[in-house]
Amino acid sequence: MIPHYETDGAGPPLVLVNSLGTSMEMWRPQVTPLGARFRLVRFDARGHGGTPFEPGPGGSLTVDDLAGDIADLLDHLGIERAHVAGVSLGGAVALRLAATRPERIDRLVLVSTAAKIGTPEGWRERAEQVRAEGCASISGAAMGRWFSPAFGEDQPETVAAFRRRFDACDAEGYAACCEALGAMDQRADLARIAAPALIVAGTADEVTTPADAAFLDEHLPDSRTLLAEGAKHLLTAERPDWFNRAVIGFLGEGQGLSELHGPREGHGRSEGRRPERGPGPRGGRS
Repeated sequence: MIPHYETDGAGPPLVLVNSLGTSMEMWRPQVTPLGARFRLVRFDARGHGGTPFEPGPGGSLTVDDLAGDIADLLDHLGIERAHVAGVSLGGAVALRLAATRPERIDRLVLVSTAAKIGTPEGWRERAEQVRAEGCASISGAAMGRWFSPAFGEDQPETVAAFRRRFDACDAEGYAACCEALGAMDQRADLARIAAPALIVAGTADEVTTPADAAFLDEHLPDSRTLLAEGAKHLLTAERPDWFNRAVIGFLGEGQGLSELHGPREGHGRSEGRRPERGPGPRGGRS
């Protein structure tokens, strides 16, 4: 299916894939800086934002179905290949697209994600709760996983806006995406993903941890990792300037990455060194 989408900017195409419980609005801090260099394609995943929920051909929803939506959207826009950046669920979908349709991918930016996230039981329980009580019943816990306490104190209006959008999320769409994540395990597929990948993780993320990022870096053939010191799950909102510079540096053949943290500590597995770390916060599960 073709999801609800918007395009911004001009240049090489860059598809931005939202996380569970958000919408394309999560990418608002990226539109101006990235749109100055890329043709941005933002869209709402099924059951999120302006895209209605629709089950896949098998009657449920899978990560393959969500990856197919990106391919359909690229076809609709006449784009043969694109860079793809995704957060959490969006990163998992980007991985799936790279594994199943490698000809559509130039480079990957994998943010706060993993090849396997959580447990089937945990996702099933969350889906059941949301179907019974709505997304608002879990939004407080979600915000605690997404944002550090320091960011919540510094930017309460940003956290409140994310919570409003989370509360309004379609319950069936959210639950179906939970079940898709519960059924997902892409660990065996990583070795065949040839696209260069930038892995970005927050050191305080308890959903997709730095260990998950290290696993991706170890098993993807061409990857590097950047860690945002003290950031939690939605680091695109918590550290937007740092993240934007990282994306521009990586998609520009790696130029500028060293400026994020001073002297380099390494580029992930290919150089056998530690991941690079970004700055800590100002002033002090998905």
